[in-house]
Order: sequence, then structure tokens, then C-alpha cells
Amino acid sequence: MIFIDIDGTLIDFYGTAKKFGIELEINSFGKWKWGEAPYPEPKDFYAKAELQPWFRDLMMEMPSQIAFITKDYVHVKRAAIEKLSNDLGFEISRKFILAQNKSTHCFNPIDFLIDDNAAECEAWRNKGGLAYHFDLASDSPFENFLKYWRL
Repeated sequence: MIFIDIDGTLIDFYGTAKKFGIELEINSFGKWKWGEAPYPEPKDFYAKAELQPWFRDLMMEMPSQIAFITKDYVHVKRAAIEKLSNDLGFEISRKFILAQNKSTHCFNPIDFLIDDNAAECEAWRNKGGLAYHFDLASDSPFENFLKYWRL
């Protein structure tokens, strides 16, 4: 099974944060506190969210057996992804998983995680699965992924 992280990989988390006047350091995790000043509530944040420019192309590369995985607010994120993808004329009918510890969903050596958080990828690999760090700090994160994916 392929698991794709939502924030950063699919939704432009950093760009959306800028809409609220919040500058984040790319690949720096754990500082965001939903609802605590200056951070907005999840519903407000995802109402302004946009998909990454590569979203449609990434979905076209994936087989049908994928799931979206996130640590929090899965229903809010699901609604945002479904609305935004429908606006693109692209229907999403995938499984959405809430998991504080994503690696608990790694059961087989062929389970594959795509995530912008390197620590999540390492934890997944430590459970015996495959993981790709979708490095948003690189100049071409999607093109780099395609080079890896199409080996």
C-alpha cells in the first residue's frame, strides 16, 4: 500500500501559512499550534488552502491502492482536498487515515510512505517499509520524486 502525507506533500501548507502572515522554515516541524495565536483554527486554515501545483500529476502517477495519511484533523483536510480536487475536475476517492504515529500503518516491506518530514520517513523505514522524503526545500521536489519513482 502507498501512503501519502497530506500537509506539504499534497496541500501547500507553507503557502497557506503565508496567507495568515506566518512565515515557516521549510522542513522544520513541531512548532505549529492550532488555534493558539498567531495560528488559525484548522477550518479557517484549510478554507484558504491550495493544493500543491503537482497534485494532479502526482495522483496520475499513483496506482489505485493509495491512502492519504495525516496526524490531525483528517476530516477537515479530507473536505479541503475533495473540494480543491473537484475544482480541478479531479475526483478523489481515496482512503484518509488519521495517525499520530504514521509508522503504525507500516505492516509490510512493500508499504511505501511519501512524506515531507524526514523523521516520519525514517520511522517508517525502521518498521521495515519503504519511504521517500518529499523534500520541499529542494528546487524541484516533484521532479526529484519522479526521478526516484520512475527508476
